[in-house]
Amino acid sequence: MDDEFYLQDSRGNTGDGLMFWAQGGGYTTNLDRAEVRTLASAVGQHKSRETDVPWPKSYIDARAHTGVDCQYVMPEEAAGATEGETRFFAAYHREWNGNDLVFLSREGGRTSNLLLAKTFSVGHVAGLAARGYQPLPLAYITAKARRLVHAGEVSIKEALRGTGIKLVKPKKPRKEVFNCDGCGRFISDLQRYQQDCRNCGANNAP
Repeated sequence: MDDEFYLQDSRGNTGDGLMFWAQGGGYTTNLDRAEVRTLASAVGQHKSRETDVPWPKSYIDARAHTGVDCQYVMPEEAAGATEGETRFFAAYHREWNGNDLVFLSREGGRTSNLLLAKTFSVGHVAGLAARGYQPLPLAYITAKARRLVHAGEVSIKEALRGTGIKLVKPKKPRKEVFNCDGCGRFISDLQRYQQDCRNCGANNAP
């Protein structure tokens, strides 16, 4: 039984990347900065707040890839790292998957997965720039990469199979109701705007 778990904040992703509880607080897509909890701790937190979803660490790690957060790629640094470099990635200008740079893939499309990005020799740098790409030194970019996992690569049902963990079903939000100002009957929020009270004719619009 896996006793190491990541806790996902399932309220939203960063691009395609899942967000996890980070070491020391906050949230992160970077698996190397994600907090690792025991089974008991992860399940306890999930029961406390159902949007915090436990994922077996081994399951997530096996499906991780590398991506490059644009916040850590500095144009001046990248330019200084070109000297002596023989291979380059081609990044799309002002295109991101969440915070991740998007590169020309080996198959000719777009990818934020660095493992699938195409590399070019130094002789292609001028041509790439002329075509609107941002040539970035391989060694510099590889050093900036971190592990993350995309939502489309994982299944919580598959991940929790055999663990005995049963996820808490999110509670349906209760519809807000109001009392008519005229007769006190219950009316919905929508009815306040759509029509006067059918019973007494009072206008309940805020």
